[in-house]
Amino acid sequence: MVKAVIFDMFETLVTLFEGRTYFSENIREDLADVGVSLEDFRDAWHATEVGRSLGEYSMAEGLAKTLRMIGYDEAKLPEAVEMVTRKRREALGDTFANIPEASVKLLRDLHENGYKVGLISNCFSDECEMIKGSVLFPYFDATRMSYECGIIKPSPEIFKSICEELGAAPQECLYVGDGGSKELFAARAMGMTAVQALWFRPGMFEPHVPSPVFPEFAHMETQADVLTEARRINYEVTDSITPEEYMEMRRLVGWSEFPLEQAAEGLKHSAYLCCFRRGGKPIAMTRVIWDCGYVVYLADVIVRPDCQANGLGRDLMNRVMAFIHGTVLKPGYRVMVSLQAAKGKEEFYERFGFAPRPTDEHGCGMHQCLEAK
Repeated sequence: MVKAVIFDMFETLVTLFEGRTYFSENIREDLADVGVSLEDFRDAWHATEVGRSLGEYSMAEGLAKTLRMIGYDEAKLPEAVEMVTRKRREALGDTFANIPEASVKLLRDLHENGYKVGLISNCFSDECEMIKGSVLFPYFDATRMSYECGIIKPSPEIFKSICEELGAAPQECLYVGDGGSKELFAARAMGMTAVQALWFRPGMFEPHVPSPVFPEFAHMETQADVLTEARRINYEVTDSITPEEYMEMRRLVGWSEFPLEQAAEGLKHSAYLCCFRRGGKPIAMTRVIWDCGYVVYLADVIVRPDCQANGLGRDLMNRVMAFIHGTVLKPGYRVMVSLQAAKGKEEFYERFGFAPRPTDEHGCGMHQCLEAK
């Protein structure tokens, strides 16, 4: 069940492509006497990006550092820095003067429906200032702005710390972002449900589009879709299921049955088990078998037929992958994760990085079912 919704800022709640835009090519054009190509200027500008994001230096200091890296005339430096920082603020002014009412309404509606709201943003000094002065800022129950906290996405620590402040486990959080900075993958690895915000994409242009569209994440076409998604994940998450319930789930999807005693042993020896319940009854479940070494086997992903096509399978797989990345993949480890997809479900598992066999390197998967006489 979702208790908190955590947002990215740029290209999620606001867009830098609104009104006047001021990207690296615009800076290079304004500094006609910079003496280097656009490509070389971009390389130097991007070389200071992490430092600007971590709060090691302000936007003005980062720009001065960039210009010194490319040998800009020191005597002209103050004037150039003043001009560029002013034009950036003007462009950011357009961004924050045109915050969509749909973004404001979404944050307000989330609060009215009892959800905590958080913000994680990789931002520079001028962006941080604009965020704090915006109409959106009072709606956040917790914020992690990289310029202030000194941590950037996709660091797990920035996700972990905001969950703690919001009083919600990662599994109780919905993360919403455009996909830049590998944020969706990082949120999912923490155990959050991550969704990709696409409503600003029509106004973006290259080379500044933050990320591709990722098929492995649910797509939010409008801001209103986020509240719908938060409400959809309305189930209790447990780590147990009885043998009787497990057999009933298998029976409902047409899988083979076996003695309850055998089922009990199998469930007991699962390395990971997750069951979604509504009204106390299981509606979806998954379990993983692991030898504590190299071999991981995804044994079950089951969703009741009357609850299918609601994203529950995706939610289960997000939790499975979070378990593998968080518990199985210890530093330096390499593991083989395998499964047997039901016919026609191969594409679903491909979204999570699984490759069908055979391939040029690997033969087809094989199995044998045995029954005692």
